[in-house]
This record gives sequence, structure tokens and C-alpha cells, in this order.
Amino acid sequence: MKAIGGKPAIVSKNKAIGGDLNYMNQHQRPDSGDSVSNMGKWMIIALWVLLLGFGTYFGQKWMDKRDRGQIPVNISSPNGKRSVQLEADRLGHYVVAGQVNGQTVTFLVDTGASGVSIPGKVAKKLNLKPGLQYPVSTANGSIMVRQTSIATLSIGDLSLENVRASINSSMDGEVGLLGMTYLRHFELVQRDGILTIREP
Repeated sequence: MKAIGGKPAIVSKNKAIGGDLNYMNQHQRPDSGDSVSNMGKWMIIALWVLLLGFGTYFGQKWMDKRDRGQIPVNISSPNGKRSVQLEADRLGHYVVAGQVNGQTVTFLVDTGASGVSIPGKVAKKLNLKPGLQYPVSTANGSIMVRQTSIATLSIGDLSLENVRASINSSMDGEVGLLGMTYLRHFELVQRDGILTIREP
């Protein structure tokens, strides 16, 4: 470009500088966009990991509470008859801490079970004596269990003596079944997620 008034032109230099800045901006924007995008992805991943951690923690808390069983609420009526109340868990089941020969055992109340069933490893801790072996039908087919007798079985203030039961070595965990060899001696009333077991 020609000089104006004998001085070198500045316009061309400014254009050159502007052109360099435009070039740099055009080549920097994609990198900046990629960084923001990657940061967003990592934030989403971190959020999912956090939610998974909280879910696992509270799920384990709920399972621990379920394995321990709830403490039954004892109620005395004016006529002197005793009863206990149980609250259903999230699955609609009644899981309660009972006493077998003075030792705490967690039971799942099962009105469809003909008898009281104790897991094999729990029976060993309780020193229950295994008797004759006989078959029983379950949802997974027929299995063999051993008969036994519980000297004292208590749910809250409701106690029975010499309760017929079975030792089931196929049962996982330490939760037994509270079936009809115990429940048939009481009246059962279920309403609004509350099960009342009371003396007749």
C-alpha cells in the first residue's frame, strides 16, 4: 500500500493484527468448547456415582434393620388380655425380633407356613436338637427338614411353651419363619399396615 503524505500506512498493520486475533479466536473456541463439554460429562458421572453411593448406603441400612427385626409393641387391654402390634416393612412383610429359649431370633410372620422354621445355622447357635427328617414343599420344590421342639417362643409378651418347629438347613440368612404352630394360638388382625397379634 502506498504511503499517505510520505508516512507509512497504519491501516494495513491493524488489519494484520486483527486478522491474527481472528485466526487465534477461531482456533481457540473449539478447544474451549471441548473443555466445557468434558467438564459437563465428568460432573454427570460424579453425580451418578454420588447417587449410587447414597442408594447403596441407605439400602444396606434398610437391610440391616430388616435382618434385626422390629421390636413388637406390647399392649394390655382392660380385660387383661395381652397383644402385640407389628408394622409392615416397605415390602408389606412383618419382620419381628422374637425370643427362642431366651435368645433373640428374627422372624418373618408367615401365615401360609404350617409351622415355625429355623435356619440351620441359627438352630446350631440355639443348640436345638435335630429330630426325624421329613420332606416339606416350598416354592422351589420339595426339601428335607428336621423336626425339633422349642421350649419357649416369645413375641413380645406373647409366649408359648413346647412349640413344634423344623430346622431348615436350606434357608439362607438368619431369618426364621413364624408359622401357624405358633400363630394359631392367637387372633390376628391386620389393618392399614399394622398387624395385631392378641390373646383370644
